[in-house]
Amino acid sequence: MEGNPQSGPRQSIQDEGVARAAAGASGIPQLMMGEMSAAFVTPPPAPVVPAKGCGPDESHLGDEGLVVDGVGFEQSEMDADQNASIAETVQDSETIVQLDDGLLAAQIFITTPVGGGNPATLEGVNARLAEAGVVYGIDEEVLQKVVNEVLSLTIPGMRWGPILAAQGRAPVGGEDARIDYHPCLTATSGRPKVESDGTVNLFELNVVHNVTKGTVLAVETPPTPGQPGMTVMGAEIPARPGRECWLKPRKGTEQSEDKYTVTAAFDGHATLIQGEISVANVYHVNKDVGVETGNIQFVGSVVIRGNVQNGFTVKAEGDVEVQGGVDGGSIETSGNVTVQYGIKGALGRGKVVAGGAVKAKFIENADVRAGTNVWAADGILQSRVEAGATIEVLGRRGAIIGGRVSALVKVSARTLGSAMGSSTEISAGVTPAARTELGEIRKKQAEMEELVVRANQMIQFLVEQERRGTLGPQKRSNLSKLVATQGQLYNTIESLTLRAKELEQMFSESRTAVIEAREVCHPGVTALIGGARYAPSMPLTRAKFHLNDQQEIEVGKA
Repeated sequence: MEGNPQSGPRQSIQDEGVARAAAGASGIPQLMMGEMSAAFVTPPPAPVVPAKGCGPDESHLGDEGLVVDGVGFEQSEMDADQNASIAETVQDSETIVQLDDGLLAAQIFITTPVGGGNPATLEGVNARLAEAGVVYGIDEEVLQKVVNEVLSLTIPGMRWGPILAAQGRAPVGGEDARIDYHPCLTATSGRPKVESDGTVNLFELNVVHNVTKGTVLAVETPPTPGQPGMTVMGAEIPARPGRECWLKPRKGTEQSEDKYTVTAAFDGHATLIQGEISVANVYHVNKDVGVETGNIQFVGSVVIRGNVQNGFTVKAEGDVEVQGGVDGGSIETSGNVTVQYGIKGALGRGKVVAGGAVKAKFIENADVRAGTNVWAADGILQSRVEAGATIEVLGRRGAIIGGRVSALVKVSARTLGSAMGSSTEISAGVTPAARTELGEIRKKQAEMEELVVRANQMIQFLVEQERRGTLGPQKRSNLSKLVATQGQLYNTIESLTLRAKELEQMFSESRTAVIEAREVCHPGVTALIGGARYAPSMPLTRAKFHLNDQQEIEVGKA
């Protein structure tokens, strides 16, 4: 007879096991399919408890009898007990089925027959598994091997097991959603840049994360549902789906229709704070631009609530506002520059280049270039300042002393120069760069014309030799090269002449340019308008310099 150790109806066993599996119980035994061990003990009473295995050191047949846990039994005693048991009962081979808590594995124990009972068969084992509700993951090959092993045993009532007869499939949990961020959002800020040669650049700290419009800032990979498992009783075990995570787009960003991609809505500084992604077109520096920030380079506007320290640079594509001063630092921008206090240079440092206007309280020992206007309320001292429109120094102490100052339209100050006779050059109508360029062009033209004269002389000489028939192959080759060079020289001279005419036109149009001293112009000042020059030999009050019809500088009243 085949005994079923399971308590309760088959359906109750299955329902209880599925419930345990769904609750997350795993309990998969650490046995390989087909692993077998033997235990020489009598079958336990129901409910079944796995018998203690007996290894080769715990239970064995010795010369004098059976040894179990170190206790010996003489062969005569064993034979007597066995014969008495056989005489008392006849018992078929029995298969006992045990399920783990998660119903992911089914183990069996097979007991050898007693008193001539029926031996174990593969069909009987399968029938017992079916009665226990085991329908999935049965290894027929292992079961056949086990039955064969049991049939070879001669000791009655011996239990063989446990044997892993069926193996379920554990569920595979889904992968959680994942967000991949743009490297600039996860880069470590404030770390000095290591150059290719191994040196450390303390001026580059990577505190600004520049992005352009349309830059992909974050991409979410959605979660997966996972793969369900299966109990040995054929019940599906649901898999844990992957957990969701959500992109958090904020100001200055755009999210795709499927909600899985975030891009920059405009050029700016991208940030990631507690999962929130944003882009700002104004970058705020709440301290000095110095060793704590490094150089600043930004695609938008920059507001600095401090100073730009010596040796550090701010580069922007928008406006730059410095609520302190520029003390030996540099600013380069395509927009406007506003400095609440002064722009000071130091040891050749201190430069401001703006595509728009520059406004500061004063400029001292600095190099300032503006695409439009320059306003320096209290003065410009020993500096080089250029403006594409006007320069005004009209504060209460507004003076231009020393250096070179030029504007295309007008230079206006309360005082030009100083009573000490400081050398001060004031130019209007044409920038110093244009004046320098014109001088270089004229010098280059003279050089090219001299080369043309020499080339023409050599060409005439070789042509004369060819006419006489004395021109050899080498000289013929030289003649061809000289002719080609002559053509290049003429082309260069033509280009230089055209550019010179453009600059001369600029000079001629500078008749409306004005230089004025609202209070006084001291000796030592040189006024340049167009191609004309004027240097006063005595102080001039309320002086206004402009060109007359003869293209000469005339002094009037401001």
